[in-house]
Parts: sequence; structure tokens; C-alpha cells
Amino acid sequence: MVHFVMQYSQVLVAPDHNEYVARVYAATHSEGHWDGWFVFFPLRGGREVATDRETTQNSLGAVSYWASGISTTYLEGALQRGRALLPEARLARRAQHAEQEEELARAEATTYAEAAAVARLEAHEAAQRRREAEEQLMAERAVAARMAADLHERAAAAARAEAREADARRRHTERRAGKERRYVSGPIGQSAPRAPHRASKRQASVTRKKRS
Repeated sequence: MVHFVMQYSQVLVAPDHNEYVARVYAATHSEGHWDGWFVFFPLRGGREVATDRETTQNSLGAVSYWASGISTTYLEGALQRGRALLPEARLARRAQHAEQEEELARAEATTYAEAAAVARLEAHEAAQRRREAEEQLMAERAVAARMAADLHERAAAAARAEAREADARRRHTERRAGKERRYVSGPIGQSAPRAPHRASKRQASVTRKKRS
């Protein structure tokens, strides 16, 4: 059951210039406590404005004591809270929230599109750098291969020159050896010529005696 608690003497002016007087109502619930809230009545006709629960007390007297200490500033805030609970206010908030969500969605889509463009650009640049690095690596490998081939060719040429020199030395040695063998043995089947034999002085003397 709803109980009227008190009415305030102040006249409250809303932002739309409507004037209201405030009352406090209370009701008990199953747990034995009392909830108190405000209802604002327009002085020039219109819709009443009620707040949600503003306090919970142990008794109706406690709600009345709480209500007696409410200031004008608190009542003005309660009026704003009550007006915010009106169906049209809720609908306006929902529309505003939907508009904000739409703006947020558009902003997110724009941000994601920009991020995707940046990501694609970075990926393209990374691929370009990778291709350039691969080309540079291939060029360096080609230079190294050419240098190695040139080095091997020079080594092969040096080896061939050394082989030719060794072959020439071998042939020269063989020719000299052949000449020496021919000088020592002479023509085939003949002995080497003997040096002329010189007669001794005794043999010459004997020969002269025979002739005389």
C-alpha cells in the first residue's frame, strides 16, 4: 500500500520552464522495509514525474524523518532523475544511444579501413624490401661465383703451365741421357774406338837396333 508522507513548499522550475511541487510517498515490501520516492506534480497541467526509489528505511516514520531533511538542491536533482525516467526521455536516450552507436560503428569502420590500407601498404613495402634483398643476395652470389670461377681458372692455367714445364724438363732430360748413351756405346754392335797406343821407349830402341 502506498502512503503519502509529506509535500514540500518549494516550487521547482524544470529546464523547460514547467513548474512543479514535490511530494514524498512510501510503501512497504515483503522484507518489512519501507521504500520512499518523489512525485512531482506540474502546476500548469501536464504529466506527473515520479522518481525511482530514493531511500529504504525500517519504518514509515523513518521515511518521514528522511524526507524532512531533503534540501531544494536535492529536490532539483530528483526532478531531473524523474524526468529522465519518462517514456519520451527514455526513447530520446535510446535514439541518442543508437545514433552514438552508429557514429561509433562508422568511426570504427573508418579506422579499420585506414588500418587495413596501412597494413596493405606495409605488406607491399615488406615484400618489396624482401625482393630487393633477394636480388641483392643473388647478385652477390653471382659475383662470388664469378670470382670463384676466375680463381679456379687461374689455378687450372697455373697447373697446366707447371705440367708443360715439367714435361719440357722431362723431355730435355731424356734427350741429354740419350746423347750420353750413344757417345758411350757407339754404333750398335761395335766397341767404342780405342785411343792410339804409344810404344814404350824400350820397344823403340829394339827396333832401331834391328834395322842397323
